[in-house]
Amino acid sequence: MANKSGTPGRRTQAESERTKARILERSEQLFARRGFGGVSLRELAAESEVQHRTVQHHFGSKRGLYQAVLGRWDEELESRLLEAIEGHTELADVVDHVVEELFEFLLSKREWVTLTARATMGEELPEGADLNERSWLRFIDDSMKRQKLAGPKVDLGLLLISVEGMLNNHILAKSHYEALYGKDVTDPKLKRRTVEHMKAVLRAVLAPD
Repeated sequence: MANKSGTPGRRTQAESERTKARILERSEQLFARRGFGGVSLRELAAESEVQHRTVQHHFGSKRGLYQAVLGRWDEELESRLLEAIEGHTELADVVDHVVEELFEFLLSKREWVTLTARATMGEELPEGADLNERSWLRFIDDSMKRQKLAGPKVDLGLLLISVEGMLNNHILAKSHYEALYGKDVTDPKLKRRTVEHMKAVLRAVLAPD
């Protein structure tokens, strides 16, 4: 059957990109649920509705696909972080905006957060997988240091680890929210309460002695 370009058997660039995006999305879901070692390349291909050689064409190997999934949202995440930091000179204000921006974004990417949390803990990481260059913590640490933000003297590294821990915990604690509130944190009112709570806790950390 001819494609839109009129050439039988040839896929357009747009079709190829849609296929690649579908592989990434379906693989993100499987890797998040079962880890790198819990799913085969053939399963990933079947779930993505392609032949396993199509996965290899786009990503080279299962490890290459895993690495691509890990870095799938890095560019957008960094862009959002820059927007959150830009124009602010006080550390507390930056932290507020980072929490606001990242919680909304990461909550919409729950499976990716699950996957990156598992990867950060070293669970079933494939040999050669690189986590060092894709950490948003490293990116924002460098960005904030360049700005020389005003505020109390704190260990910026520990602060950023705390921010990541709080964000991940609230994003992944679906069962806790259901048990305590009878609803998920995606509920608009509960989401706003959660964001304000996190900001208040971090502001308390940043309060002068």
